[in-house]
Amino acid sequence: MTESKKENSNDDPSGEASEDADSKKRKLYVGLDLGTLQSCILSRLSKPGSEENHGTLVPTVVGYPEDGILAGILPGNAKMLHGDEALANELHLRLVHPLSDGVVSDLDATKSFLGYLREKVDPERKREVYCVIGIPAVADGDAKDNLKKAAKGAFDGILFIPEPFLAALGMRDEEKLGDPDYKDPVNNSLFVDIGAGTTDFCIVQGYFPKPEDLLSIPFAGNEVDVILDKAIREAYPEVDVPLSMTRKFKETYSYVGESESGARVKVPVDGKPRKIEIGKQVGEACNQLLGEIFDSIKQVIAVASPQSVFSMLQNIILTGGGSRIRNIDQELQRLLADDGYEDPDVRISAREVKPFVAIGAMKVAKAAREDQWIKP
Repeated sequence: MTESKKENSNDDPSGEASEDADSKKRKLYVGLDLGTLQSCILSRLSKPGSEENHGTLVPTVVGYPEDGILAGILPGNAKMLHGDEALANELHLRLVHPLSDGVVSDLDATKSFLGYLREKVDPERKREVYCVIGIPAVADGDAKDNLKKAAKGAFDGILFIPEPFLAALGMRDEEKLGDPDYKDPVNNSLFVDIGAGTTDFCIVQGYFPKPEDLLSIPFAGNEVDVILDKAIREAYPEVDVPLSMTRKFKETYSYVGESESGARVKVPVDGKPRKIEIGKQVGEACNQLLGEIFDSIKQVIAVASPQSVFSMLQNIILTGGGSRIRNIDQELQRLLADDGYEDPDVRISAREVKPFVAIGAMKVAKAAREDQWIKP
């Protein structure tokens, strides 16, 4: 999809709002990276190349009060809490993650969560909100139907676009396209989006990807958490910590490659603090993810057009939370080279957290024609 000035849009480069000639109600275009564990919603684009496109990060969680909770315990005696507020009060809530492996698993919770995101960008509900939502690369018809049902009442128009394609578009710096040394991520690249629920692969060659350009596997950050949790319990049977604590250990110490030590973490044992060494276990869990990604990349490369494959190997881009695993780009590049692929070049989209999927979604929202929007 090419970027063009939307009919009825104003001249604000953010594309934030426009006048609808019929209803005179202002429109608001937003991009949404709807993640299994964390979501990002963006309602304004800064100038190309700007560092200001942060968006609003929200943990993808809904909290329902425990039975019999006393008045005054929860803020505002709320019947439901979302995001950071839910996590801050988790002792008194039943937490529900609306999505599993990137798709709707609890329709009511997803509907409530999307309504909460709508309130963040349009609290007074004075605008028509049109939202481009990133979805897993091979989300099927049922997954899209469920998300459409969940979006009803939250958004006035929606579009579903594969997350790796949005990441490529979000990473693209339009101001550098005239630079002969600039590697355009949208021109001919292989994007690998390592999320919490799924790892998505997408061949991006300047047009909207076809089904054969996409692959998605249900092996990502959550699987690493489960593997690490099991390994810790086997090494230290007396240790019993929640998966959320194990996830924090992984996020702090994750790496791939040769086994390392030095990851000492504090855990409670019979209520007393104890330090345990989990460096080996973290590495083994993360290396399993690396192996799955390597095998899947070989599948994707095998179906790429012969005239594109060599240059595409020079433009393999890792994004998503899993791309921050230490050494993952170097180790993946080494595996490809050792397997006989010629001069592969694997890089990270950004060492720091950047909302590329949400940025790409905003770019699509600004360029979408009126007849392309789905009315939920």
